[in-house]
Amino acid sequence: MKQFTLKRLLGASMLSLIVSTAQAVEIKGVAGLGFDLGGETLVSGSYTDGTTYSVKANQGFVLNGGVVIVTGAFETQTTVGYKFSGPQASNGSITLSTVPIELMEFYRTNNLRMGLGIVYQNTPKLVINVPGSAANGTYNFDSALGTVAQIGWAPEKLPISIDLRYTAIKYKQSTIANPKNVSGNSVGMSMSFFF
Repeated sequence: MKQFTLKRLLGASMLSLIVSTAQAVEIKGVAGLGFDLGGETLVSGSYTDGTTYSVKANQGFVLNGGVVIVTGAFETQTTVGYKFSGPQASNGSITLSTVPIELMEFYRTNNLRMGLGIVYQNTPKLVINVPGSAANGTYNFDSALGTVAQIGWAPEKLPISIDLRYTAIKYKQSTIANPKNVSGNSVGMSMSFFF
């Protein structure tokens, strides 16, 4: 399934580049920020003061930047970012972090921008530092490949896009005896700025 999606996306990107030989090409920079509501719970518990916490797979804030190749109504976008989440408290912290690399193919019509693509999350890592917790430590997950669907409001006269996103991805913990897949499927919002 992932290979099929990857082949189709790369094929669409190549087609966009081939078409660009017959049309004007514009290359722009892009910077973005967003937040995703994640999938399955990776860890949950309580601090010594009684407050509870939980961390979900693929949930968190993301900051990214990259390049967009514009060919008529089609846009090929690639970005590299940093994604992080986790509760912070005076008596402990939990952090989930990863480096997402995305390749997206968009179609723009009037003020609408619709895209499909792939995301590669490089070695997601969960760090637990809660005094007195038996779960303290660093938990590494295998790098993961997923798919992304996105639709957004992108006014023709403004260099921005405000988007709704859906990501389908699975995490697999590589540092335990019987690794299992954990759903990181998420829904999120993002904002991109073009320059």
